[in-house]
Amino acid sequence: MRQFRGNLQHAARTWVQPAQRIVPSFGYYCGRMTIRLQTAKGREIPNIQESEVSIFERNYAETLRRPDRELRTDVSPAYNCHGLTFASRRTSLQPDVLQTILDDDRYGAIDIRDARAGDIIVYYSDDGDATHSGIVIESGGTPPVPKIVSKWGKGPEFIHRYSDVPPIYGTNHRFYRCRL
Repeated sequence: MRQFRGNLQHAARTWVQPAQRIVPSFGYYCGRMTIRLQTAKGREIPNIQESEVSIFERNYAETLRRPDRELRTDVSPAYNCHGLTFASRRTSLQPDVLQTILDDDRYGAIDIRDARAGDIIVYYSDDGDATHSGIVIESGGTPPVPKIVSKWGKGPEFIHRYSDVPPIYGTNHRFYRCRL
């Protein structure tokens, strides 16, 4: 049996199948807001806008502050690093959708020496899973040390050197440029 979850404005397009892991393209899902988000090829990208930050998350965000990191925003549950990088700070994306976005939106890998403002960086675990992403805002130097703006979980956005991320995100990374 299909059940509607949300308000009448979204009635024609937002349905949840009980006992299935479906996130609608936009509307309400289990008390969380979603938006319509698609790749350049028109594929739907599942997403969630959270509305709460726990005390633990707020306290953890405070431990991330350091003099060599420029704080850009306060904590926000509405979007995560991938939402910052690929969805204009509007929503949170799970890492498993990144390859679809990279492919459909024609991102091509580039060398660190070629990274320019507006390019992106994706960090990977040792297993090859995407763990974090950000946007290049400054590049150059010898050796090249791009500066990145990224968001750490529900925590704040920071401006930081590309290599200065929490260890949980790993040390493997790739820079990309959109070729649309």
